Amino acid sequence: MLALALSLAHVRMRLLTLLRTPAYVAGTLAMPSVILVFLGVGLGDTTPEANAIMASFTVFAVMGVAFFQFGVGIAEGRSSPWSTFERILPAPVAVRLAGAVIPAVVFAVAAAGLVVLVAHALMPVALGAAAWLRLGLVLVAASVPLALMGIAIGYWVTFRAALPVANIVYLGLAFGGGLFLSPRLFPDLLEAVSQCLVTRHVAELAWRAVAEAPWAPRSWFWIAGYTLAAGLLAGWGYRRDEGERYR
Repeated sequence: MLALALSLAHVRMRLLTLLRTPAYVAGTLAMPSVILVFLGVGLGDTTPEANAIMASFTVFAVMGVAFFQFGVGIAEGRSSPWSTFERILPAPVAVRLAGAVIPAVVFAVAAAGLVVLVAHALMPVALGAAAWLRLGLVLVAASVPLALMGIAIGYWVTFRAALPVANIVYLGLAFGGGLFLSPRLFPDLLEAVSQCLVTRHVAELAWRAVAEAPWAPRSWFWIAGYTLAAGLLAGWGYRRDEGERYR
């Protein structure tokens, strides 16, 4: 119960911190929808195409929150007085990571929801209740490993390096995962690499959800594996940063 209370306290603190900078939050949430308007709206002439494009951009929205709102934000805040105070509080690493991941899920869902609203307004999107539910489940599940990857970047690199590193990983995973270009157009080497990226498996699940097709179980195993690996890397980065700054 104590761990749960501490986690909820961290979640509340992070949410309040973010909500106190509305311009930054609005920009982060709106960017995927703006890119959808310029790059995706004209490509979805039929309902199946529009559904698939919308699904891709909801995944892209989740990625943006994970890498920039939290990865770069953590790197920026590591040297702040508040971060220093947090480190002396009696809370284990798991509680601190949960306090970062849960707000990431909340903001990721908000960013994806904005994409859905824009897609509905400008594209012939049409999904049944079951398809919406499945897509939502995929996005919530995907936000966890992506948030942990962002957190790992935040703890492993300096603030000056965090933004370019986050951009490289963000765009690499987006393009390599097939969010902007159909994997059917990939050359053989890129297709082989794409099959090993978490974004490809998240996208496959999202596309199958909106197409009302069965999920491939292997994609869920890939997401679980990335969650475990990213969690270990984020925890290791936290301990490493703590050892360097407080030894």
